[in-house]
Amino acid sequence: MRRWAKVYPFALFICVCCGSRTKNATSAVTRIIRSAGFPRGSGMGIFFAIGIPLDLPDKSVSMALYFEANYILPDGNATYFGYEEFRGFGVRGLDRKMAYDFLLKKLENAGYPGKRCLLRAICEASNGFLMENGLVGDILHIFLTPSSSESEDLPSEIIRAEYQKNCLEYCDCPLSIFDFSTLS
Repeated sequence: MRRWAKVYPFALFICVCCGSRTKNATSAVTRIIRSAGFPRGSGMGIFFAIGIPLDLPDKSVSMALYFEANYILPDGNATYFGYEEFRGFGVRGLDRKMAYDFLLKKLENAGYPGKRCLLRAICEASNGFLMENGLVGDILHIFLTPSSSESEDLPSEIIRAEYQKNCLEYCDCPLSIFDFSTLS
């Protein structure tokens, strides 16, 4: 017991003298956050089943419904950190120019002259050909008449097509909006 009484103060002196060299106590107690990593390509699944017995005489039959969900787990610790904070979805409006560009590309991908077909549809809609076609006709009329909404800096040929009285100018387009919206 006496031996420990002499060794203990010496050990305490060594620990104090050779201890931490940090001047700031908060930097001495901070450490990198550790987390568990998953093996590359690992996954997790949830499996749930419900068994419903069927009422059949002289037979023991049941029907089962299975529900399964599989999730891929992140690879390594790098996937946990480094993401920016989610700030919500940005406001993205749908304007007439974007809708016309979408329709133009779809018509061109289908093999039609997209610009001429769009101009023909605008001309036909503005001349009132869609007035007695119910809800679909009303929606097409609003969509295809640029003056039905505020100015959106559309090309002048689209504005001109709306006020064009003779839609035969766009006869090089084989499509008509009547093909899609008439009730007869």
